[in-house]
Amino acid sequence: MSIFRKNKTKGCVNKIVVTESSASEQSDGYNKLRDQLMVINADGNTKVIQIESSLDNECKTVVTCNLAVSLGYAGKKVAVVETDFRYPDVHTTFGTDGTDGIAEFVNGKINAEHAVKSTAYPNVDVVVRGGEVPNPLTVFTSEKFKELISFLREKYDYVLLDCAPVLLVSDYIHISKVADGAVLLVAYASTSKFAVADAVSEMKRNGVKILGTAFTMYDKKKSFGYAYHYKYYGYSNYAANDGKQCEGDCAAEQTASGDGRKGEN
Repeated sequence: MSIFRKNKTKGCVNKIVVTESSASEQSDGYNKLRDQLMVINADGNTKVIQIESSLDNECKTVVTCNLAVSLGYAGKKVAVVETDFRYPDVHTTFGTDGTDGIAEFVNGKINAEHAVKSTAYPNVDVVVRGGEVPNPLTVFTSEKFKELISFLREKYDYVLLDCAPVLLVSDYIHISKVADGAVLLVAYASTSKFAVADAVSEMKRNGVKILGTAFTMYDKKKSFGYAYHYKYYGYSNYAANDGKQCEGDCAAEQTASGDGRKGEN
């Protein structure tokens, strides 16, 4: 799908950098990813999407939130759901209240409408985790969680699920039962090809539909030969941006797209 460049500040800083102007370099990568998702969802049947990564620190939350804003500026109604219960950062990124969310809805304390919070960005709402959840499995396998996602599916054009990393916890397996597919993010020249291979294998084995992939944290200095090593898993490099570290203001150039399995034998 897309390659997001690194910035000079170390680490993934959760901030919204997408602007309404498509001429913004910072918005370009997210807009390309947005456009490819819109093509995939042309029939309206691929609207609930898991945003996944193999491991921590691959800019998953910041990509999810900025992608939502890009879709919102394109006139699409979007809900971002905080399903990484161990590190729920969506509400921090959008600057919204982190209370009264999924945990309270599942426990019957609030209704679905109350669980949805507006943001400062057009057409973008969020559903936060809410209170502490000692065992996420009890939430993600519950009928109430399915009910919540069904409610969002009817109300929004896109529902983006910010999920925990595939290789760290198994939450994604249960979340995939209510999703239409997943986008796998890969930290460029950081996440090993073995970790990516394991994540893809895990997802395929558990019936997760991989819609495509996107590189994050692209660094031109590390680009030589990297695409070749990843070619087996369907990733390729056409980027020409430079910098140090992804903190959210990511730009992109076109890369491979598809179901995440291109080139496999």
